[in-house]
Amino acid sequence: MKLTKNKRANYTNVFTFIIMAFVIVIFFGIMYYAFGQLNTVLTTVNFDIGTGVHATNFSNIVDQTWGSVYDAYGQLKTLSYVLIFGMIITMLTSAWLVKRPPIFLVIWVVVSAVAVIVAVHVSNAYLLLLNNVDFGSTLQSFKGSSYMLLNLPAIAVVVSLFSGLISLISLNKSRHETTGLP
Repeated sequence: MKLTKNKRANYTNVFTFIIMAFVIVIFFGIMYYAFGQLNTVLTTVNFDIGTGVHATNFSNIVDQTWGSVYDAYGQLKTLSYVLIFGMIITMLTSAWLVKRPPIFLVIWVVVSAVAVIVAVHVSNAYLLLLNNVDFGSTLQSFKGSSYMLLNLPAIAVVVSLFSGLISLISLNKSRHETTGLP
């Protein structure tokens, strides 16, 4: 199978996960915050467009057009959580596709320990943003993603250990690899 060919253990997956989880939530949070501000501005404008029978209020036009678009941006909260969870599944699947165990187990442990230290700093930085007066309320509405980022060190430990164990025990060995046949 082409997907499982020439795969090697990748020690940096957990760092990619930590950084991308933070970036995804912040990026989606900024989008949601900016469009929330735009929605506030657009819905507070109150004047009539046109005259006579064909006159319409600008707020009605905004509700009919922008209102539906703005409602769709609420899905960014769910999308950020799904992307983070998908990265975890991808890391575990990637570890399962590794056919050979890592040569140096010590390297895996050291990299995992460093990843946890990095995760602590990223989680603390997210906590600072979460407590921000303006932007914090937007990030607090991202409940699932915020939970994952606040518990990022624990999640990094669990994911790193499971992916290391999965790649070390080589569950994906084909029959000829275990019997030694060519």
